[in-house]
Amino acid sequence: MLQFERRTIVNGALMKRHVGQPISIHLKVERADDGCKSFSGKSTDGVNVQVQLSDPLNGVCSGWVEVIGIAAPNDTVRGKEIITYFNSGEKTESFDVDGHNMLCTLMSVCKEPFYMGPQM
Repeated sequence: MLQFERRTIVNGALMKRHVGQPISIHLKVERADDGCKSFSGKSTDGVNVQVQLSDPLNGVCSGWVEVIGIAAPNDTVRGKEIITYFNSGEKTESFDVDGHNMLCTLMSVCKEPFYMGPQM
């Protein structure tokens, strides 16, 4: 069974606090071509983020994506995994960026959000 790697959910501004750590960030990508090893996208708070991949992208990518990887300096992510959600149309526009930014802020101030106290 694969072990889940803990990561911090961030937006562009919060990513700077997590350099060298595993993160998850949502980006709106205009277009990333099949076979490319890097692309850029805009985070939910409007920061331009560069994604560097160790393996070439398998297929064309556009719209909202979740990038799981390691935060690096200069608004860069060393991507390990990319999850695509929406291709185009109304679903792309209906992604709740304000809600996602609120989630990022909440998660940044809650150190152990799933802690349920001592177990008996």
